[in-house]
Amino acid sequence: MTRFANRKRELDRFEQMLRGQVRERILLVEAPSGYGKTGLMGRFDEILCSQGIHPVLIDLKGAQAGIAFVFSRIQRVLGKKRFPNFNAHIHRFLNSGVEIQNNRLTGEGSQIQVILEVPPEERKYRLTQLQQVFFEDLERFDRPIAFILDTYNGATEELAGWIESPFLAEVALNPNLFAIVAGQIIPQPTIEWQNLHHRCKLDRIMEREAWYGYVKDVGFDCFRSQEEIDVLIDAVGGVPSQVVALLEGAARTRQQI
Repeated sequence: MTRFANRKRELDRFEQMLRGQVRERILLVEAPSGYGKTGLMGRFDEILCSQGIHPVLIDLKGAQAGIAFVFSRIQRVLGKKRFPNFNAHIHRFLNSGVEIQNNRLTGEGSQIQVILEVPPEERKYRLTQLQQVFFEDLERFDRPIAFILDTYNGATEELAGWIESPFLAEVALNPNLFAIVAGQIIPQPTIEWQNLHHRCKLDRIMEREAWYGYVKDVGFDCFRSQEEIDVLIDAVGGVPSQVVALLEGAARTRQQI
């Protein structure tokens, strides 16, 4: 299980979303570097798996092929054969004169990327066609799906704009889809999904009891008093990654003595 000190508010809201207790199905998580954002995404993944929901994790900073990478990544996670309409459109575009054999593009999404390597108006048309049939295929899935899109700030400008709209707009249309988008910056709500989202901004963790619980969970039994932990929390102002680094360093030092 992913361990961190305290994100109870965010976890509670997420579980309310999954249970349908709130209207929102899109969760935006904004946090500076070192505030535990990626760890929280890991906990979301664990919760999804425990509830029988398909999780699809994508680190947007690694999406070298942009939009094409995201399409391909989702297919790989959920099973390419489960996208018959999307695959048919890919083949139709390829058979209409798009050549891929001698193209230098490699990796996930290469075929899709080649299909989109056309003048802007044609690219817009093809992308609209592909996303329409892609989300139609998603509607046929047997259980809910949740997209966890991390490091939104690392996405290309085009990819970030596409996630903001129309990707999240399509998610909003399907009651069996959820999306969590996290980063140092996050998408700006559009009219298509502004009433279906909730925004969380991760703060420093200054709650003493939360850190005492963390120390116990990870098995750091070398601290003689809670006051010793308090000193480390205050030293870095409760920034989660820095508190963890100090706790781990202190634990290693004391184990060596």
